[in-house]
Amino acid sequence: MGILDMLKGLLGGTAKPAVEPAFTQGESEQVIVHRHSGFRFPQAVGDYAGVDPTQYDEKGLNVSVGYNHTKVEGLAVTVYVYPNTGGTAALPGHCEECKAEVASSHGDVKVLSEAAFETSPNGSPSPGRKVMFSFSDDLGGIKLSSLSELWLFSHGSLFIKYRATYPDSMKSHAPAAVEALIKALAWP
Repeated sequence: MGILDMLKGLLGGTAKPAVEPAFTQGESEQVIVHRHSGFRFPQAVGDYAGVDPTQYDEKGLNVSVGYNHTKVEGLAVTVYVYPNTGGTAALPGHCEECKAEVASSHGDVKVLSEAAFETSPNGSPSPGRKVMFSFSDDLGGIKLSSLSELWLFSHGSLFIKYRATYPDSMKSHAPAAVEALIKALAWP
């Protein structure tokens, strides 16, 4: 099921939705737009296919869209856009909360590296943090060594978070592919 089908599911039906829809149709059927932030989610970005737009709150302020890489086996990235009421000062504390979420999902998680940096999408500087994790996944009784990247940015009144996960065997290809997605998605 593609991103457009998911959007239709969120917006469609004859009954009035219980929540405000977070996404609207973009300039084509290949793009959805987060109503509150203006963040655009194309169905295809380079070698990625978009899947599973998700709305986490009734007002549609907190959303995510998943992207699966079509060539790097097992690489999945979820892009989250949600309010940041604390400005850039909230970034370090929120990064700790995000790290705790990852740790609570995986019993054997290890932080491999962490770095602060700044990026300038659309010309405006935005501080960010990147954390690299390792953990094991159990897939049908088989332990799979995995890596995960957390990229968190404070951008105006938004947090923009990328969470990428891939098998350890893809570590020579996946990091560049994750960065390519981050660079390709235009920020509001």
